[in-house]
Amino acid sequence: MDNVFFISSTEWKKTRAEKQFDYIVIGSGFCALGFVERILKKDANARILIIEGGSFFLPEHVQNLPCSYQKLLLKQALKTFPWTLSSKTINRNKYIKWQHGIIPFFGGGSTLWSAWCPEPTTEEMKGWPQATIKAAQDYFKTAKMLLNVVGANDQQTGKIFDHWQNKLTERLKHNLQVIKSATRVEHAQIAVGTPTITSTDVEKFSTPGPLLDEVIKCQEEATKSQIDSRLSIVTECKVTRIWQQENQATALETTRGVVNVGESKVILAMGTIPSTTLVLNSFPQAKNAGKRFTAHFISAIVARIPREDFLEIFDWEESIKDDLRAKKLQLAAIYLAGIDQETQGQYHIQLSAISDPDPTNKTHIDTAARNMPDVVATASPKQLETSKDYIVLVCAVLGELFDNPGNGLEKNNLDDPTTNVTLQVLETDKDLSLWDTMDKATFEVIEKGLSPRGKDRVEYWHGDPDTGQWERERSKIRVPGLVHEASTMWIGDDQEAVVGLDYQLKGVENVYITGASLWPTGGSWNPTLTMVALAQHLADNLTEQARETKT
Repeated sequence: MDNVFFISSTEWKKTRAEKQFDYIVIGSGFCALGFVERILKKDANARILIIEGGSFFLPEHVQNLPCSYQKLLLKQALKTFPWTLSSKTINRNKYIKWQHGIIPFFGGGSTLWSAWCPEPTTEEMKGWPQATIKAAQDYFKTAKMLLNVVGANDQQTGKIFDHWQNKLTERLKHNLQVIKSATRVEHAQIAVGTPTITSTDVEKFSTPGPLLDEVIKCQEEATKSQIDSRLSIVTECKVTRIWQQENQATALETTRGVVNVGESKVILAMGTIPSTTLVLNSFPQAKNAGKRFTAHFISAIVARIPREDFLEIFDWEESIKDDLRAKKLQLAAIYLAGIDQETQGQYHIQLSAISDPDPTNKTHIDTAARNMPDVVATASPKQLETSKDYIVLVCAVLGELFDNPGNGLEKNNLDDPTTNVTLQVLETDKDLSLWDTMDKATFEVIEKGLSPRGKDRVEYWHGDPDTGQWERERSKIRVPGLVHEASTMWIGDDQEAVVGLDYQLKGVENVYITGASLWPTGGSWNPTLTMVALAQHLADNLTEQARETKT
């Protein structure tokens, strides 16, 4: 890989000693791609170095690969946890016990994510600066284009989302008033579009392919013009500290030697906790870094409703109904947002529906594995095999970890500067109130919003996904692991904010922050679309600055 796409060991010595870059990007996930692709498009002279701490592992999203690769999702096999949980987090909480880890490879979490990309409303960005809300809204369109985001009802998702997708979404919209806390429902927006190829399957988006495409384009351009390539990537190179003089980053200490920053701008495009850890170890003037922490807690609810109950009320031709009864695998993906009126905490439901009358058919198994809306929250083989005459509903329900001064990330006394932080997350009454509200809403969605004949026709899965059973009694699992960590270096125009509206780390002239660490409040919506939108905005801002400097 080094000989084709990445900097080899020999080239790396030369790069560190001789080459100058306009931008040094740390990380290779969504924000790195959003920033780099935009810079290369807007500035024909920009030179970029990407530094990735991990090695190359998966070439694309795990769902686009043979089914056997999905075993990697089990038991957090690929994740690392570069932090220590506080004793209070472990001992005091009833439900929350840990924070999901990071994927320490080229492409980061993009090779294993759910790909759901809702566009938050202005109301859902509560507590955000108006300028940042506007920036996100201005760039949602270009972010969607980059990530190939389409509605689950779009023709690009193929015929597998053809029938149940529209009917179930329409039914839920019609019955929205019976879900007391709900605010909106829509076809799920998912990064699965296939704009450049004709395919019968969805293609989950990930960053390795697009980043390597940019490398190849720059290499071909360099060969043609007899210049050095404008984009270079080094892997297996962890940045452990950023050295500074007079409030300006001057050098990066890495596991593969020191990199001089020179006139470069440094872009932190890692995950929330790794980027904050780097700041805590490098810039003592960033006094509020880590003082805020938000994330999403999760409930998992799996239910089923007899297929025939829906076929009796939906106005399809009999031939279509016969296909759905006997042989046709169909999926649906629906997004419903809501709010707890008492606390104003936000939640949303990611609802995946699976109708499979022949679940042991190998073609169905492989097709479902590739096309399932959420590879993490999906029905197990046992759940499907026992539901040939049912619609199985898998609900991943996410709530925002509410504002709590007791939550945060702080530096500890451990020696390794890539892991020497302690994370504290404490449940509050507000969190538990929201959790109750979103669980109640999910049962309302299933029993009142969707089930044509009410709650008596609904069954819930109890026990382990592979050994449990269906029962009439309601069942929910409050998942102990948090996801979508955010807010550790929040953006704002006030003195308390860690990052200014220009994305610059306050007190450091040439370091810029991307990603969900910028979030003033977490909301409940999946963060990726907004992360990429703001990374693109930063790229355009810096491109314009560079243009003004040259003139």
